[in-house]
Amino acid sequence: MPALTYALHGVPIRFESQDARIIAQLQRRWRVFPSKASEARRPIVVRLNVVEQTPPPPDAPPVSRGPIVVYHRRGDQLVAYFRRWGRYDIHLSKGAVEGWMTEASLITYGVFEDMIIVSLAPLLRRRGFYTIHAFAAALDDRAVVLVGGIGAGKTTTGVNLLRHGFKLLSNDSPLLQLDDDKAGVTLCAYPGLLSAYPETFSRFSELNAALALAEKQAENEKLSLAAEEIWPDVWRMTAKPGALLFPRVVPGLDASKLRPMSAFEALQALVSQSIENWDAETIPQHLRALRALAAASTAYRLDLAPDYERIPQLIRNRLETAIHPGS
Repeated sequence: MPALTYALHGVPIRFESQDARIIAQLQRRWRVFPSKASEARRPIVVRLNVVEQTPPPPDAPPVSRGPIVVYHRRGDQLVAYFRRWGRYDIHLSKGAVEGWMTEASLITYGVFEDMIIVSLAPLLRRRGFYTIHAFAAALDDRAVVLVGGIGAGKTTTGVNLLRHGFKLLSNDSPLLQLDDDKAGVTLCAYPGLLSAYPETFSRFSELNAALALAEKQAENEKLSLAAEEIWPDVWRMTAKPGALLFPRVVPGLDASKLRPMSAFEALQALVSQSIENWDAETIPQHLRALRALAAASTAYRLDLAPDYERIPQLIRNRLETAIHPGS
């Protein structure tokens, strides 16, 4: 079976599939990571199949039910079930995934990437990497983490930061790794494409030529671009915490502004975007990583106005003040 192996911060991830479309999607999304991994570490193996219909869910009652994915668990056997998109059997102790994805999941915006991170996240947590739902970029060695739901302005703000010299850590799922002393945390890159509506990209003139390279999904108007096709040296693999920003678009606002948040408020918001309650054995360490991130970051609410050209400098100023408070 055709296979691809990538080193994700020392963790070998081996993808296997007979479907050329799956292989092509993985190659485009993961190509910034090393294609050779250490043979000394046991890989996470993800085997992906395309089927006409999603296999039925297990008979056991679910342990967690969300709007998109339902989890079933019996011991070390976890099933992530997407009614329309697919089923993923995750062997927690073996570090292996067997996935069945429908044709619709391959042509619908965002579904492919969502299902990959959903299937990998429980296994990554067991390797010491904890996911958060955010856009993360870095200035020098300090991370700016944009946290919020759909429509909050994360991607537009994040792309704007990349235009102004920030480096990309992740479009949607940066990883947290506790430092050796367990008191600090490092943000680690996770692959993915930049995705937004055409009018978002068209605001930035240097992106117009890149729109020809965009990956357009059949059932959605959003476009997906590989950041490195626009800015060849845009990726950064790790960074230390710098600023936590919680953006929201405010209609009628004339000028974007940052409003300070307490570390406790930031932690509450992070937990709601990160913790999976069904995974009780990893919650203590996941919470520790989130606390370390909140404690080491300066947190702000980011109220967004149409003055997007001044937002990167606004964020840069606050980030530099947080790193060098006396300057």
